[in-house]
Amino acid sequence: MKKIILRGLLVLFIIEGLWLAWWVFGRSPEAQVSAAQANLIEAVEKRDWKKLERLIAPNYTDAYGHNRDTVIEDGRKYLSGFFTLTLKTDKTTLRATKGQGLVTTMIRLEGNGVGYSQMISGYVNQFTEPWAFHWSNPGRWPWNWQVSLIHHDQLVIPPHE
Repeated sequence: MKKIILRGLLVLFIIEGLWLAWWVFGRSPEAQVSAAQANLIEAVEKRDWKKLERLIAPNYTDAYGHNRDTVIEDGRKYLSGFFTLTLKTDKTTLRATKGQGLVTTMIRLEGNGVGYSQMISGYVNQFTEPWAFHWSNPGRWPWNWQVSLIHHDQLVIPPHE
């Protein structure tokens, strides 16, 4: 009886190990980028700045003069007034190849807060075009995806200085 239990546990560990290996190394680039995008949205909702720093590429740059540090700094500034924040995504498209990915999605902000929060929600929620998130994976590990550019054609903000 003891041998049967040990063999059963061994088989279970082998199956779990194979599943884990597939999950880490066998998922498609689309699945990897999708997971990274979900992590980014969750980090913004929770205002988890450490997680955002890991998800934003060191060479991040955008049309508004942001780099990784200044985009996080502005995120802290403008999102700190939210007590609750939820990003609702819709009409998402995703294209990815090995090392590169593009996610386009409509985003609606829902939340409560003070200061800029209601103005920001109203401004973002009026957009009729999707946001574009450009992803890259400079390493060999599937969890190293980082966003290198976020763009929106309707977003008008003064360049960051």
